[in-house]
Amino acid sequence: MTIFLRFFIIFLFTSFGYAQGNSENLLVKWNNASLDHSIRADAYRKYIYDDYIGNKTDSAYAMTLNLLDFTKRHKLSKQRADALILLSDIERMFGNNDKSTKCLNESLTLYKALNDKKGIAMAINGLGVSYRRIYKLDEAKEYFERSLEISEEVGDTLLISKALVNIGNIYLWRYKNDEALKYYEKSRVFAIASKDKFQEALITINVAAALSQKKEYELSKKEIKKALSIGEEIENYNILANAYRNISQIYYNKKMPDSLLVSANKMLNYAEKISLTKEIDGAYFFLFHAYKLKKDFDNTIKYYDLRKQQRTTIDDITSSNTLERIKIDKQRAQDSLVNVTHTLKSEMLYQKQKSNLIMGWGGSLSALSIFAFLIFRNTKRKQQKAERERQEQIEEKEKILKDLEISTIDAMVKGQEKERERLAADLHDSVGATLAAAKLQFDYLVKNQLNTEQSEELVKKTSTLLEEAYVEIRSMAHVKNSGVMAKNGLLPAVEKLSSNASGINGLTIEVQSFGLEQRLDNSLEISIFRIIQELVTNIIKHANATKGYVHLTNHDENLNIMIEDNGVGFDPKQINLKNDGMGINSIDRRVEHLEGTLTIESEKNKGTTVIIDIPL
Repeated sequence: MTIFLRFFIIFLFTSFGYAQGNSENLLVKWNNASLDHSIRADAYRKYIYDDYIGNKTDSAYAMTLNLLDFTKRHKLSKQRADALILLSDIERMFGNNDKSTKCLNESLTLYKALNDKKGIAMAINGLGVSYRRIYKLDEAKEYFERSLEISEEVGDTLLISKALVNIGNIYLWRYKNDEALKYYEKSRVFAIASKDKFQEALITINVAAALSQKKEYELSKKEIKKALSIGEEIENYNILANAYRNISQIYYNKKMPDSLLVSANKMLNYAEKISLTKEIDGAYFFLFHAYKLKKDFDNTIKYYDLRKQQRTTIDDITSSNTLERIKIDKQRAQDSLVNVTHTLKSEMLYQKQKSNLIMGWGGSLSALSIFAFLIFRNTKRKQQKAERERQEQIEEKEKILKDLEISTIDAMVKGQEKERERLAADLHDSVGATLAAAKLQFDYLVKNQLNTEQSEELVKKTSTLLEEAYVEIRSMAHVKNSGVMAKNGLLPAVEKLSSNASGINGLTIEVQSFGLEQRLDNSLEISIFRIIQELVTNIIKHANATKGYVHLTNHDENLNIMIEDNGVGFDPKQINLKNDGMGINSIDRRVEHLEGTLTIESEKNKGTTVIIDIPL
């Protein structure tokens, strides 16, 4: 395009009053059929990104589909690839990770054909996010590092920032908060340099999450205020919803229901505006717990049902139907009273006119008495009906609570029975074997009269075996005495288990959790707890470790359990599942029963890591 033509276009836009802002100019370019198709497509994509993706996501989705159709008709490979990146972001916001991944793969193919390194870096970074969302963290990290390498090669500060923050997210999910914060701070420098407010706000929210995970709540709040300020400045509801999610998490952890209600309602407001399903679900969760802490039964049930509806798309919820029926009956009662009153007024007028001609005031008073009695009887009947239905509603709610209590007790009984079986197996396999060896030593000593030196040696060995049996029983007692699952939940039970295990043979075990705010099904909690209990017992008995970690992460309907120690380690290939001495077979069967996966990573003298993924 010549300099003269550019000047003419700028002059034309100014003359017709379209120079009020960048957004208007972009829309004018898109609607200008005389411009090159690629210029129009680039302008429309930026217009969608700047004005719609953050606060009108449904509209952004429709507009992006329109843009894709335009690029297909005019065979614009580069612009089509860019539009697919935009569509992948929108699909991810709607919770459609598979569709987002499909868009990214298609865009990557186009960018490679064009040898567009910047585009390749964008697509690879997006694929890394897709892998992280299905909890394949190692694969995700490889994608992010590759994206960072290409971004640095082309010198794109914004892409460098995106890759760095995503690598930081991998460390955050692995509870390595200090490492995560290092990457976040590097990323923030590049985001500020690129003058991208959205990216800066996103990084700030992640910094707040890392600080909150470290329980540095006041510092976390300061970062959230920065993110809120940026979100309001650029009017991005996605940023605002996620910022309020973080502040809600802090109030939830600190059990501050009044503050939690305020932040959760704001989170819900912004999430609903752009259909952020995950944030809507999170807001319902926080509101449920806020009202539960305030002992507001009606609202507790309301948000429990809303969250159930959000997660299962089931519409026939008992409490909602009951409330709807009460509303209908109330309206009918009001309509009936209005009708009777109208009839009464008409009849009174008729009787008054008739009394002037025939019977006088006596007949009118009699009619009034009769209709007044009818009104009273009808009103009384409606009041009794409303009272009965209110009582039925109370009884229905009490039944729900009673059923929940019975389910809890059943789960506790089943768990206790399974634990008795497990304890019996441990006593037989571990302590029983040690005592059997001690008995053989003692019998040999009694039957064979040996010299003093040999006798002392046998006595010493027998004493050692008895001491080992005592230590094993004591360790088991500490480990097994770890909270009541049905009462306190999984996380408190695991924390108590780790506390009891710490101190045995110089061992210290730490528990780190993320996203495990709500209770799981009781039977599932018990099964998961027994798996963790078995793995902690293995650390005590076999690892000879001084440090252990239990990581629990609930993310996207998956529970990730990671148990680490710095002990002697072993060769996983040499494990015999049928007779491994470490209960691996039992753990494997439990995980398989829960439809999960078990991965063991270990090297001699380099510790052991056990990773378990369980779908919820």
